[in-house]
Amino acid sequence: MTNHSMRRLLTHSAMACARRCLRQYFYRYELALRSRRDAAALRLGAAVHVGLEFWSRGTPADQAILAATKGYETCPAWADSYDWQIEREIVANLLAGYFWRYGNDVLEYVEIEKPWEMPLVNPATGRESRTYQLAGKRDGLVRATDARLFGLERKTTGEDIGPDSEYWLRLRCDQQISLYTLSALHEGHDVSGVLYDVIRKPTIRPRQIPLLDEASLKMVVDEATGERMFNKDGKPRQSAGPGMKLATRQETPEEFGARLLADIEERPDYYFQRREVPRLEDDLQAFRLECWQQAQLLSDCRRWGRWFRNVGRNTCSFCEYSRLCLQSITVAPEAPPDGFEIVNDVHPELAEGEE
Repeated sequence: MTNHSMRRLLTHSAMACARRCLRQYFYRYELALRSRRDAAALRLGAAVHVGLEFWSRGTPADQAILAATKGYETCPAWADSYDWQIEREIVANLLAGYFWRYGNDVLEYVEIEKPWEMPLVNPATGRESRTYQLAGKRDGLVRATDARLFGLERKTTGEDIGPDSEYWLRLRCDQQISLYTLSALHEGHDVSGVLYDVIRKPTIRPRQIPLLDEASLKMVVDEATGERMFNKDGKPRQSAGPGMKLATRQETPEEFGARLLADIEERPDYYFQRREVPRLEDDLQAFRLECWQQAQLLSDCRRWGRWFRNVGRNTCSFCEYSRLCLQSITVAPEAPPDGFEIVNDVHPELAEGEE
């Protein structure tokens, strides 16, 4: 085992976690504590990513979708069956729309899903850290038609990704882009920046479908008794008045999926955006300093055994450890709290994918 392999890995995910909250970093990367229940947003994004990887490797679109939705074949006991099927339809139809949008993609895939490691260097002295090593896994390297080489980064998001949205403004300072650009340059790839490929998650939701009678008329019923309501002339009511409601049924997952795909085809720019994000040497040098500074902060936290909280609505509301943290529950690694487990690998995102 080399000295490098003994060093702690600093990935984009780990550094982003530490920036959000050092206590969250402590639970996740120092204790290796993870919730047994995947967050829906992370699960959906991971499934979409699987489909994109298969497609990039030349797998036909239908088979790539099957691979992405394989994890939805059986609904876990903790999940709602209907919601689980709706999530599957979202994954399948986002991928179907993506493959339709970029089916004639002229990008050359030079590299797909490659893990990497590189030294963390003190920018002031040029010396390598003896504690930390930078690591990650690039989504890919692609060559454009003009022969320029780009890192490829694919994301799913619930944010607005329109051309003038804040999403793209923030990417000018995004650490992940700088990290993956540095990693490619370290390996000798003359990259021009990162090709950022974004998929927006749908905002439409399953809806109620009016029930129709044999004559294809809507059915208005009494809210209390459920009896059908009629006008004074004896004709069935077609709109609900006081104390009445329209008889409906829930949209099936398949109906929702078809409606989502139609929406994607009608406004593809709402769901898919792709943009080149350059990185200048000044950007990369600033990022090198940031990485070193973050590593020093983590070393200081470990030295003193103190990991302060970042308590706030935008942190605690989305943190899987909030129940433990806000109640100051002590975690014993040999007996993790209910719903949690101690994992062997705190960086599962670095695992080699299937070829």
